[in-house]
Amino acid sequence: MSIFYTKSSLKTDQTREQSRLGRASQHQFKHPWTNRAALLLGVGLCVLGPATLAQTPVAFDVKEAQTVLWSEPDSDQIVQLQADLGAAAEAGDVAAQHLLGQHLLNGWVLPKDAARGLSLLQKAAEAGHVGALTDLGQAYLWGTALPADPDVAVPYLERAAANGGTEAQRILGEQMIGGWVLPRDVEGGQAYLDQAIEAGDVEARIALGKLQLYGIGVPTDEAAALAQFEAAAETGNGQGLAVYGEHLMWKLSDPPRAEAMLQRAAALGATEAWVSLSKGAMYGYLGGGSVSRAKFDGYAEKASDAGEEDVAVLEATRQMWGISMRASGPETIAILRDAAEDGNASAARFLIELLRDGNRLNVHRDRKEVAAALERFGPLLSEKEQAQFALTLRAATARTPKAYAPVAADYAAHPELHSKWFAEELWKANPNVAVYILQKQFAEEGFYRGPLDGFATRQTLRAIYKACRGLDQPERCNDSVLKPEIMGALLLN
Repeated sequence: MSIFYTKSSLKTDQTREQSRLGRASQHQFKHPWTNRAALLLGVGLCVLGPATLAQTPVAFDVKEAQTVLWSEPDSDQIVQLQADLGAAAEAGDVAAQHLLGQHLLNGWVLPKDAARGLSLLQKAAEAGHVGALTDLGQAYLWGTALPADPDVAVPYLERAAANGGTEAQRILGEQMIGGWVLPRDVEGGQAYLDQAIEAGDVEARIALGKLQLYGIGVPTDEAAALAQFEAAAETGNGQGLAVYGEHLMWKLSDPPRAEAMLQRAAALGATEAWVSLSKGAMYGYLGGGSVSRAKFDGYAEKASDAGEEDVAVLEATRQMWGISMRASGPETIAILRDAAEDGNASAARFLIELLRDGNRLNVHRDRKEVAAALERFGPLLSEKEQAQFALTLRAATARTPKAYAPVAADYAAHPELHSKWFAEELWKANPNVAVYILQKQFAEEGFYRGPLDGFATRQTLRAIYKACRGLDQPERCNDSVLKPEIMGALLLN
């Protein structure tokens, strides 16, 4: 049984992807087009008519075509754009090959044609186009539009980096230090990040600052991290300050300073800081108790005005747990449904998770409703997310080792779905299925000889603990290994 399916979209792909630009979520990387799209959308775009496009067959302006692609073109414009880009690409225009290849490979704005998109990007890459090299590297690294294969990805990224591609330098540097997808090489990764920073890549500063802040691959150094974030802020980028301010807020060491830093970040355009402030206010981290909670509405309004979808999730969470109001499970579901009907993908995700798992208080698992919610709101999500959720729903209904086996087989058969978020969702949906997958994995690796039954027996826990000691921050294993972040990390190995 296939776990993949496609629905007609509630929103266009372009609109849906735009709505994702400001989210942190649940993914560890940025799509290669995100910054370009945000820039174009932020400066106010003019929409060209089909006649205008048709007048440029000889000296086709690829930059102009890119602008039009991200300005919500109508169907006639899309047809004309694809024709003109195709003609330019066939005539050897490397920039046209890159732009058309991007859109066809990923299905952005233009109808998806992965085979042709890949062919065009490969032609541009052969000509040394840094953007095409980077896009191919990312596609293979993350398994987005192509099967994940780091061995194929790295040469593309290395070539782009060698040709001055700061995005490729940043990706290689961050991954080599973090050790998430590529083997850890702190020295090599630091060299790549230093190159990108030296060339003026502000996001490389933020990436390095995050690694330093959380001690990932390098020693924890909050002062060095803050220095990187402040340097980024001097260029007008507040994302690092948003990260540091939230970190400071959760530590409760200096709430006024944390609040002020998050406000600075938001003023610089990092509107996710309004969400952090809303969350901190809700949970009492901005001055404590009623003083903190009284700030929620103001910050939530600013976040909503900035288009931050996670505010709806916070509103639902308040209703669910009765924070500053009477708790109500039905009202929680209603808030999320209404937001999802308005096109809020974050609300749709949380609704699906809540109906699938319940909350052991006032929201109960509902297999029928969660299936209907995925059917109705799945088009707000990517095809990959729809497939991931579909598999977690199957896991949630599995009750015996015989039922765990096909879910585990599907998980193993689709590595392109694997991610930290997905692994943790699988654990939340059914811990027994997650344990079964690990038992099978450990048995194949030769250090588990017990039954494949999905039970956390003493022998199973010993094997999990042994594997956990090989993860980053192995001291986490000394408390309990049966935690989402640990089980999720092990399922990714």
